[in-house]
Amino acid sequence: MNIKQRTEELYPQLVRIRRELHQHPEPGFKEHWTSAYICGLLDEWGISYEFPVAGTGIVAMIQGEKPGSGNTVALRADMDALPLTEDISRPFCSLHPGHMHACGHDAHTSILLAVAEWAVRNKEHLVGKYKFIFQPAEEGVRGGLAVANGGIFDDVDEI
Repeated sequence: MNIKQRTEELYPQLVRIRRELHQHPEPGFKEHWTSAYICGLLDEWGISYEFPVAGTGIVAMIQGEKPGSGNTVALRADMDALPLTEDISRPFCSLHPGHMHACGHDAHTSILLAVAEWAVRNKEHLVGKYKFIFQPAEEGVRGGLAVANGGIFDDVDEI
């Protein structure tokens, strides 16, 4: 369970994931491409999930296999983009004029995906349940409230 080594191994894939997300920014509650992309990765890694949550959101779940009671821990990332036009000089710039990931949500989502991928590979060392919340509509359009009202946090001990 060497986190540093796995992070170094996963780094090129994380860069690719972040750049792909960066190229496909979508406004709140319209993260259709983003949700499909995330679900595809979760499927590839054998991680179960609930979709849709609050419209375009996703909640992935991993149960630790180490004996013990453990808590339910949730980790969250935002997926939506801002209504801004990006400088198109970079090779991985937004392909959707008028929208861009200017607030880091592409990085947040990539990081949460990396943590989920690490957790599923190391679930025999984990106690408790882990929820990975990919939240839609963080930028002022009440995505967090929609997720919370859906009961996702009812069994969560810590977030």
